[in-house]
Amino acid sequence: MPSFTKNTSPLITIITVCLNAEAHLETTIQSVAGQTYPFIEYIIIDGVSTDGTLDLIKKHEKNITKWVSEKDSGIYDAMNKGVKMAKGESILMLNAGDFLQSNAIAQMVQNAKGQIHNKIICCDWIVFFTNTTKKIYRQATFDFNQKNGICHQGTLIGRDIYRTFGNYDTTYRFVSDYEFYVRVWTKSPEVFVRTPYYLANFMYEGFTTKGIRKSNIERWRVIEHYFSWSKSWYLRLVTLGAIIVRTFKAIGS
Repeated sequence: MPSFTKNTSPLITIITVCLNAEAHLETTIQSVAGQTYPFIEYIIIDGVSTDGTLDLIKKHEKNITKWVSEKDSGIYDAMNKGVKMAKGESILMLNAGDFLQSNAIAQMVQNAKGQIHNKIICCDWIVFFTNTTKKIYRQATFDFNQKNGICHQGTLIGRDIYRTFGNYDTTYRFVSDYEFYVRVWTKSPEVFVRTPYYLANFMYEGFTTKGIRKSNIERWRVIEHYFSWSKSWYLRLVTLGAIIVRTFKAIGS
């Protein structure tokens, strides 16, 4: 791994949005503080937590560049606030409970080869479960009309990408990050770059997974908007199957 100097290395912003995340936030903060890459701005956007989240944030203030606690209209509204506050050339969204390998940012910056501001740099990731040792290993792929592709916990999004394509669409409650990637990919697929290492760890029991049926319904809306049947028939069948299964489970519960 090369050495990084302030004059030649980009500032990276990591943003954590949270609400009542006392049980999981410390792991996330520690993983940011433990990064080997030296030039990181860390922002936490809290939605006015009523548990011990704010106490945790204050406990770790030395590792946090800035934080706010104020009402928002959902996770993607909070993410947009973070993007607006960010000063980094590239931005990574790391939810409470998720964490990075210590060399994650360094590895992705190195892989960007000086093009951090106008690229989407994606690493492979591990899905972990809080009450078991089970893990699922996922590789980043950019055929969004066939697969879901990437996770934002392991994705550096260049500042110029947001300037060109806009922010997260808050009309989606669960899949606005997915819609954002598809929005970019359908126009500029060449901006996506894979870093082929398992650098991000995604907690399965997160916001989207808890609302997985509604998440799949929203995903269907995105597919309908951006892709024809002929280009996305496989993804449509998989998504429709997931909606049907979750609907029957909801009825039976």
